[in-house]
Order: sequence, then structure tokens, then C-alpha cells
Amino acid sequence: MPLKFGLLLPRSTDYPAMGFDMLEGLRAGLQQVGLPDTQVVTENIGFGEDESANYAKAERLLLQEDVQVMVAYCNAANAAPLYQLAASVRRPFIFLDAGMQLPETAINDYCYHISFQGAHACYLSGRQLASQSQKVLMATSFYDGGYRGPWSYHVSVAASGGAVCGNYVSGYKVAEFSINDYLDMLDKAGADCVAACFSTYLAELFFQSLKKEGAKAVSLPFYCAPYMAEEQLLAKCDFPGGTFHAFVPWASTLDNDQQRVFTSAMHARNKQPNLFQLFGWEAAIMGSYGLEAGAPALKGWHYNSPRGGVTVHQNTHHTYAPLYYGNIVAGENGKCAFRVVEQQAVEASDHTYYQGYENEMVVSGWRNNYFCI
Repeated sequence: MPLKFGLLLPRSTDYPAMGFDMLEGLRAGLQQVGLPDTQVVTENIGFGEDESANYAKAERLLLQEDVQVMVAYCNAANAAPLYQLAASVRRPFIFLDAGMQLPETAINDYCYHISFQGAHACYLSGRQLASQSQKVLMATSFYDGGYRGPWSYHVSVAASGGAVCGNYVSGYKVAEFSINDYLDMLDKAGADCVAACFSTYLAELFFQSLKKEGAKAVSLPFYCAPYMAEEQLLAKCDFPGGTFHAFVPWASTLDNDQQRVFTSAMHARNKQPNLFQLFGWEAAIMGSYGLEAGAPALKGWHYNSPRGGVTVHQNTHHTYAPLYYGNIVAGENGKCAFRVVEQQAVEASDHTYYQGYENEMVVSGWRNNYFCI
């Protein structure tokens, strides 16, 4: 029987090649782990917000294609409805998860999340800014405000004795985008720094507006969410001046053995390595081990990745790995770039600590997977 992986692919307006990059990373990873003849069967799940469609397409891959491993780009909320299906077929389900939602469903021996720890990175940025400043201006996009990034900033700032003294939420229409309210808050809120949570085209608009408004708009240091510092995004953004800090899950400039192998594999496919290819690459590593040892063996399992040593937490079934502190700086042709400064180790206790706050009142209306707009 031929070995088959099923892959539920996302759609993204701002990252049109995202699904293709995940597929390329998965195929390259399968070749690297010694499974080059594995067939990858795909289904498109759009923005991922339709739970019934996700379920039906996963079921089709299992029943009609007989895939042995299911890989899906899903956040914690959208993955949960598939848990029962995974348990019934007793096959590994691997979810590729930006980590901008928190797990809220009981773990399952057959379901695991490769998380890029977005909310955790926001928590670390909040903790760092609170060590320097006590009054924080929160600036978030209409889109990112519906995920757990701003909440993660809030709990870390509050735990350090600081407070959010103003909230700016951008619009989402390109023609109407304005930072006038943000500039007004700079004058009146008395903030010492800015916690910035933007991604996709809204980050590009925010950077553009900061540059247009000049020195006043960037007079305070910014502590940014990780996907505001995503390298494909930054390459499109004009650097506005100012100081920008961020923690990210991975950068193309990291130097380690796994990174060199991954980079070489992607270059052989005429691709520049990116975050979405890395998702697929790690899915191949995890999926192959899940086949070899059985899905329950993934609980507590450790593997090496271009982003460092990765561990599947026994109690959450989400991965945790080092994060990387650095700065958004001026790059080529006046665009933005990310410069890594140092590695931030993440232990099991760190992975669960920021999730332990009372968060019953945190409500998100967004059902689409992060990046899928």
C-alpha cells in the first residue's frame, strides 16, 4: 500500500503562495526523512472557518484516499472539531498552528499541534517592555485584535505592575486606513512605549503611515508581535525609522545544522526558505515519527528543527521551542529587515505559564485561521 499524507491547505489573500509553500516544505521534509515516494493528497479549506467543510474534506481524504497521516493548517479552535475523527480512525493528525489562539479542548492521543508560539512571543514582548516602561499604548490592527496577541501583552504587562493607558485599533479598509487616533493618543495618553500587534497587509499600512507621519509617529519604542516581523512581510514594508523590538519563532539568518539542511533543500527547489515551508518541513518530521512509533508516542517527544530543539508538551500537545529576540531595522532599498540579537530559551514551565491566567472573559469573533484573510 503506498504511503499517503493528507494535507488540508489554507487560502490567504495576502500570502497567496502560503499553501503551496507548506506543500513544498512537506515534500522536501519527507525526502529528508527518507520517505521520498510518499504521496501527498491535498484538499483546499479556504480560510478555515467552516468547521463542517474542514471535517468533510478530512473525512474524504481518510475514506477515499486512505491517508495514513493528516496534516492541516488550523488554529486551536478550528482543529478541535477534528479531534473526534482522529480518535475514531486512530491515525496521527498534525495541526500547523501560528499559536495566536490558546488550546481550549481536552487533548487527544492522536492530535498534535506544531505551534509557532505567537501568543507566547507577544507575552515575552510585553514582559520586556514592562521591564522598561509602566505605561503602554496598545496599537493593534482590526484583524489581529481578534486573536490572543493583545491579551498576551496585557497579562504580561499587568503581571509586571504596568498598565495599558490607551488602545488604538486600526481600520481594515485600505482606502480609509488612518493612524490619526494613534497620533492623538501619543499626545494625550502619556505612554512610555507602544505594544504593536499587526500582520499581513495591515502591518504594511501601519509601517507606511508611520513613515509618512515622520519622527513624531516613531518617537516611542515599539514592542512588536512576532508576525509583524515576518520576513516576507518586512521585505514589502518601508522602514519608518524608530526602534522596533520583537520575538520571533524563526528567521532565515539562524545558523545551525538543521537550518543549513532545510535551506539547501529549499534552494534545490528554487525556493527562498520561509516560515510556511518550515511548517511543512516539521510536519514531515513529526508525521514520519508518528507513523513509526504510533501517534501516542508523540506526547513529550523532542526533535530538532531549523528553529532549534522542539518539544511536544505532554499536557497541551502543542510544541514549544526557542524564540528569538531581535530588532526590525532598515534593510535593502529602504525596506524593513529583521536582525536576530539572541536566543530566548523556552522551558516547559514557560510554555504553560502564560496560559494559566484566568481568561474566561476573552472572546474572539474570528473563526478564520491566522493569516487567512
